[in-house]
Amino acid sequence: MINRRLGVLLLLAVLPIAACGSPVPGRALPEPAAVPSALPSAPPAAGVPKVERPLDAAKYIADPCASLTASQQGEFNVTSSRTNSDEFGVSCIWNVGSGATSPGVTYSTAFPDGLSRLYALNDIDWWDGGYFEPTEVDGYPAVYVSVVDHRADGDCSLVVAVSDQLFFESSIRTRPSNDSCLGAKNVAEAILKTIKEGA
Repeated sequence: MINRRLGVLLLLAVLPIAACGSPVPGRALPEPAAVPSALPSAPPAAGVPKVERPLDAAKYIADPCASLTASQQGEFNVTSSRTNSDEFGVSCIWNVGSGATSPGVTYSTAFPDGLSRLYALNDIDWWDGGYFEPTEVDGYPAVYVSVVDHRADGDCSLVVAVSDQLFFESSIRTRPSNDSCLGAKNVAEAILKTIKEGA
């Protein structure tokens, strides 16, 4: 969420299950009101990857907790979930095991320009106090991104574009000894699988 993998699906259930402090992932991106309206002019950002195979995520915007199927939630050892919505978008936060590890997803409906907005912010050094690391998840453009770098504390955020207009954020809060960014990627891969299959 704006102040917030699955090489082996079961890894999240094992890796971050013994987790830390707060059960609510932090926001990785700036609140929409905090995002400067005057971004670099056309082109607004350099090197923004295009989504070659857009996905329809409308079903999951309406019900973000459905982004992980019942089977996936079982594999991740999800014990509870809750939804949230604000001016940024709609979210689901899952508790894993005892609830100390919390993966989350946010569909960013506040930014219709998708990843272009995040890349444009990078062009003006918005992420200098945190991190901005482009990658991909199952062939979809993605960025590890946050305004503050709390990865050493067990908090990681991964944004994945499902179209040129929409991205979702996969976030994890867990113990500092766990690989939170691997956990975020595990969850993002599972969510992409759900959306692709329309489950």
